[in-house]
Amino acid sequence: MQIKNPISNIKKLDVIIFAAHPDDAEINCGGTILSLTAVGKNVGIVDLTLGELSTRGNLKLRKKETDTASELLKLSFRTNLKISDGNIEINKINKEKIIRVIREYRPKIVFAPYPHDRHPDHINASNLIRESFFYSGLSKIKTGNLESYRPKNIYYYRNAVDIPISFIFDISKTFQKKLEVLKCYRSQFYNSDSKEPQTFISSKLFDNEVEARARHFGFKIGVEFGEPYYSHNAIKVNDESLFKI
Repeated sequence: MQIKNPISNIKKLDVIIFAAHPDDAEINCGGTILSLTAVGKNVGIVDLTLGELSTRGNLKLRKKETDTASELLKLSFRTNLKISDGNIEINKINKEKIIRVIREYRPKIVFAPYPHDRHPDHINASNLIRESFFYSGLSKIKTGNLESYRPKNIYYYRNAVDIPISFIFDISKTFQKKLEVLKCYRSQFYNSDSKEPQTFISSKLFDNEVEARARHFGFKIGVEFGEPYYSHNAIKVNDESLFKI
């Protein structure tokens, strides 16, 4: 696995965002990532595939775009598991890849795509990550000298389909920077100069939807922009944190 922006003294990460393709994390969690790295949290992204089936662009260009976006996000870590695009299977090999990352970097929180979406890769990635998240905590599943470990929680992010909402992250301070990050992926998103075929995410309509979606979820919590998340587990609230939500 290749690591982007490795930091030698980092023994563990605060957060890992798992994504089926490069740019998925940026589209759906970009504002959250920027907010976390701005306050010193160590955040990593694990892309499951290279996105080799993408209609637009090529692997060389996509890697360059991903590297540039990673720098703007100020990530501590980024890697690609090189699972076959369009064929994200729940099997022993793929589960071990994810388990190894979780055990090595021991994040407090994991983010994953919600398991209902228009794209089969997002659905399959979600189910693969959820299983791996659980099995990472079982000591009888061996991964060399890496000890068993299960993060505190897994939060699911929205892709193209609405999801039940457990909380909405206020990204009002980082939304404009998120748009800068998305512009790194010139081959994938709206580009009036591009001669390549139009896709679901390359139209001007999708470009507009990114802002409309963020405004919609921000409005729900009384701020300008927001990103929604879902948790299967109940979220603890005490007398102090009650007044912060």
